[in-house]
Amino acid sequence: MKKYFVDDTIYFVRTKGSGPILLFAHGFPLDGRLFEPVIDKLASKFYCVVPDLRGLGQTSLGANGRNSHGVPRVKMGRFADDLAILGSEVACERGCKGAKVFVCGLSMGGYIMLEFVRRRPQLFAGGIFCCSNANADTDGNALSRTYLADTIDSYAIRTLADNMVPSLTARETPKDNPDVVATLRAIITSQKPQGVAAALRGMAVRRDLTDKLSKIEAPILVLGGESDVISPVELLDSIADAIPNSSRATIPGSGHVPPLENPDAFADAILEWYGRTFE
Repeated sequence: MKKYFVDDTIYFVRTKGSGPILLFAHGFPLDGRLFEPVIDKLASKFYCVVPDLRGLGQTSLGANGRNSHGVPRVKMGRFADDLAILGSEVACERGCKGAKVFVCGLSMGGYIMLEFVRRRPQLFAGGIFCCSNANADTDGNALSRTYLADTIDSYAIRTLADNMVPSLTARETPKDNPDVVATLRAIITSQKPQGVAAALRGMAVRRDLTDKLSKIEAPILVLGGESDVISPVELLDSIADAIPNSSRATIPGSGHVPPLENPDAFADAILEWYGRTFE
């Protein structure tokens, strides 16, 4: 893994490939390992940049991963700004300073991608919006996230994994592909409590960006799993309908984590979209 100094912390980043820069934003409470099964194939068209986001994986929380009272919290805009800084550093390193970048965001990463588009449209070439939504949390969901953030510790993270993993995969995945379940559990239980708490608090206060979808000018691929109970097909259809320059693809045999459950189909959908839209 490579290391990049991003604002006040060191980002740990997997990189591979050639071509335009494709930044990845993983879901909660995961890290860049979510995308490992798809990087080899996507590297045929993109320079893939796969970070562990602030506070998750090997990337530390940093001073700006806390609010003014010192409580761990990373807003979606902070994550988006980190990605913009990282993308600019990579572009300079590769001799293409100022180049626009692509962003692939899954679940929490989808919230981050929408913030990236809102805050840095001049840097955004296009994106893959995967297994996510554009809404703010309901009051009840926000309170639940905040309570979990306030009480999280290493034991609670193991409980969080027990509770989350069944809803992240398609119903058949535990039987047909138990390695996916083992990988998800290993990633979740390896996270640090402060990083998990920071992301929870950030998601709880995220803004509703539904009304911004119609203003996105760059091409977007809206991608999801056919058995995703968190971001179901109908929800993603409505998001694609709201974005003027959108395409839509559904990954068979997968739930909320198609890069792990059906990596070939996930990568192929992105490559087909890119070839049809940009080549």
